[in-house]
Amino acid sequence: MNKDHSLEEDVRHGTQERPLTAMHFTTGPGTIYPEHFYVERHWHHNVEILKAIKGSFLVELNLENFVLQEGEIGFINSGELHQIEGTGQDTVHDVLIFNPHILEFTYQDEFQKEFAAPLLAHVSSLPRVIGPRDGIYRKISELFDQAAKCGLEENEGWYFRAKLFLLEMMYELDRNRRMVAAASVLNASEKERIDRYKKIVSYVEKHYMEKITLEQLAGEAQCNPQYLCHFFKEIANISPVQYLIGYRIEKAKEMLEDTTKTVLEVSLDCGFENVSYFIRQFKRAAGITPREYRKQL
Repeated sequence: MNKDHSLEEDVRHGTQERPLTAMHFTTGPGTIYPEHFYVERHWHHNVEILKAIKGSFLVELNLENFVLQEGEIGFINSGELHQIEGTGQDTVHDVLIFNPHILEFTYQDEFQKEFAAPLLAHVSSLPRVIGPRDGIYRKISELFDQAAKCGLEENEGWYFRAKLFLLEMMYELDRNRRMVAAASVLNASEKERIDRYKKIVSYVEKHYMEKITLEQLAGEAQCNPQYLCHFFKEIANISPVQYLIGYRIEKAKEMLEDTTKTVLEVSLDCGFENVSYFIRQFKRAAGITPREYRKQL
């Protein structure tokens, strides 16, 4: 998909019984990321923790950019808009992704009231980065490595142990006052812009096969069409209409690859009412017609 496109990630990480996943990524020739690591702008309801083992990464988090340097550990809170790109061809990093509700307890103890509940209610947030110069880095890094090892190897009892390491990591962050107020991470105005952007993207993803007008999108974002075009282009570098067309083209490519539907059927199924217009837009985006695209597969 084009780099300008974004979506709410619908990949399930882990299972209902074990909602935690550990992943290891290596880039370079012979890997699934031969040029460099890249995950386009998206969001999910899980918490994501990543450790740059080799090389560095350009991270866009809530539309702000920073570089995660080699050795640093980055934290992405639930619902945060993010994009990650390796700054070189040869990078290595590990990731832990988990449902934040695994930190929750039904018993209203001190941990639940002072740590888990504020985090789940988005009152408090995990820190952006913990680096080697930070006094608690060594402990956090060790706990991350142990949890990741459990998740990657999946030996008997791995989930219990990984969860214990996560809880201890949260304890260290809280004890050393590394948790931050959510309002200090994202002010009300920024949150409103991002929430509106996510609403537009989600609406397009769910209704791309239907007729969608600019007025409908503006209504979804609870703003007027002029303001919608202004703030959406600021974020995505394209207009909401261009985003809609681009998303439909991406879906059309999937249908051309995975089905035997005719070009007309694909056009209609992707929300294009006029097949000639669909072919023009497809060729503008892909450089070839839909029929030529299918032939080259």
